[in-house]
Parts: sequence; C-alpha cells; structure tokens
Amino acid sequence: MLLPEVHVAEPVTISAAADLLGITVDTIRYYEKEGIAPAAERGPDGWRRYDTAALSWLAGTVMLRGTGMSMQEMREYAAAYRAGADDVARLALLEQHHEAVLARQAEVWRHLAALERKIAAYRETIAVSDTHSTM
Repeated sequence: MLLPEVHVAEPVTISAAADLLGITVDTIRYYEKEGIAPAAERGPDGWRRYDTAALSWLAGTVMLRGTGMSMQEMREYAAAYRAGADDVARLALLEQHHEAVLARQAEVWRHLAALERKIAAYRETIAVSDTHSTM
C-alpha cells in the first residue's frame, strides 16, 4: 500500500472522513463534483457514508495532490480508472507524474542550496561587522 491504510469498521460521515484524511469536507465534495473521487454511497438517512474503499481512494487523491499533480491530471487518472484502463496505462500516467515530481524536487534542491549560500554570506558579513565594531 502506498499510503497509510485507512480502515473503518463501519462507514463514516463526510466529516469523519475529512478528519481521518486531514482535509476539509469541501475538498471531498469538490473531488466528487470534479469526478476525481467517486460519489459516496448514501446511508438510510441520506447522508454520505465513506467505507474503507472510498477512504482509500480519497487518500490516494490526497497523496497525488500533495505531490503537485494538477486537477486536470487527477481527472485524467480517475477517468482512465473508470474507463477500465489497464494497469499499464495507469502506471504510465503515474510514472509520467513521478518524473515531473523528481524534476520539481531537483529544482527545489537547487534553490535551497542557493538560499543556504545566501544565508551563509549574510552570517559571514554580520560576523565580520561584529568583529570590527568590537575593536
């Protein structure tokens, strides 16, 4: 399993699902409206109920969004799944996104290194300035 498993003994409300996943109720509703997550089953009271399978799908959606996958890419992945795309096709979508994440990560590391050099330069300037002012 790629994500922490989310198991529930009984289906939970949308509020409980949001709490378990660390997202808002509005986010869940948005993912459902956009076709990224399947609409939840409804209980006898008419309220949405999220079982382990629904929570797992939502957890995957949260993970993909957390890696920077665009909403359009998430829609495409969900549509491929619903259309019955085989594992090879879905794997290709995820591998393409993986490459994009690695490229962004490399860029962030380059920027971080530049930031650290800048911080070091300021610290050195301040240390030299403090040394001259105490003389």
